[in-house]
Amino acid sequence: MQEIILVGCGGCMREIAWQIEEQKKEEDGWNIIGYVDRIPPEGNQEILVGKRKIPYLGNDDFLLQKSEKTNVAICVGEPSLRKKIADKLKKNVFLCFPNLILGNNKICEDVKMGQGCIISMDARISTNVTLGDFVFLNTGSMVCHDGTLGDFVTLSPRATLAGNVQIGNCSEIGMGTNVRQGISIGENTIVGAGSVIVKDIEGNVTVAGVPAKKIRG
Repeated sequence: MQEIILVGCGGCMREIAWQIEEQKKEEDGWNIIGYVDRIPPEGNQEILVGKRKIPYLGNDDFLLQKSEKTNVAICVGEPSLRKKIADKLKKNVFLCFPNLILGNNKICEDVKMGQGCIISMDARISTNVTLGDFVFLNTGSMVCHDGTLGDFVTLSPRATLAGNVQIGNCSEIGMGTNVRQGISIGENTIVGAGSVIVKDIEGNVTVAGVPAKKIRG
């Protein structure tokens, strides 16, 4: 069983830690040795997830000072913050960012995936899909055939992308959103929860609604 350190102390980290612990009930998985965060929770810095107590190891410097191979998972849902953390930690060549494939998901064997991706339980990824680095697919999300997700993209729970959808770097697709086939979404774009995307979306905007319309940017 390989050891791993989690980055972050919020709800996203605790969800991922829970999924890691659930996976270990069925098969060999990851052994969480602790977490790091720039500012840990006040009071008891040990975090309880189910029956597992996860110790606080220190701030980012704890990882930046590592001089042996260390597996790290960046458990932060917000794309731009995840990118900021990754850019900082990648300066230490001893840190490795494996892809975490968690729980009861289905992934076609021809899927191409960068480093540091987290695929949550019950996610589905169909054929000829490409994921960049540090992509985060939350529980129940789905990417249909021929999709391309750039670096640091986040799909919130139950977000569904139809076939041949393209999403730019650092974009976040809200919970329960449905994206029509062949749509292109630019980088640094936020899609509000429950939206329906029926036409291409430019980059650096926030959209929401049924059908989705620009509300900011």
